[in-house]
Amino acid sequence: MKDKSEMVDRGRKNLSIKSMAFNRFLIFRYVTAGFFFTNMYWMFLLFGRTGLYWLLPAALLLVDIAVAVEQTGKYWRPNHKLTLTIVGYWIQLASNMALVMVMLFGFNSTFWPFINDQSQSVILIILLVGMGLCLLLEWRARLISQDQDKYFKLLQDFKVSLQ
Repeated sequence: MKDKSEMVDRGRKNLSIKSMAFNRFLIFRYVTAGFFFTNMYWMFLLFGRTGLYWLLPAALLLVDIAVAVEQTGKYWRPNHKLTLTIVGYWIQLASNMALVMVMLFGFNSTFWPFINDQSQSVILIILLVGMGLCLLLEWRARLISQDQDKYFKLLQDFKVSLQ
């Protein structure tokens, strides 16, 4: 009877460790979901426009999917490698920077035919917030890839407490 309870207890401990390790990447999953739905909505709005302008948000959507797949894989293969995540957020950052330039040079109707001149500031704020999030996540990814994030220390302390 004791062996069975020890196995259950060991299983619970392993599940707790796995869940904590997976939660180390929680911010990436939430922000990726935000970018995914923003890019998807933008792509659908551009479908009604003549031309292939919808390809930019579609490409960003594919990047978001790649990041989401990498992040989902962290549950089964917990490690600190974030290759697709890092590349994905650099691509999103570069796209947002280019789109800010597009706005500043007055080509708004090309990528946002659904807004008027008064709504430009909303799009600019969204792009700037997106850039800030990308920079924050690049910084977090660097810390995680070097095991210098606070959550890694908490995870290590938790593992030691279970022993």
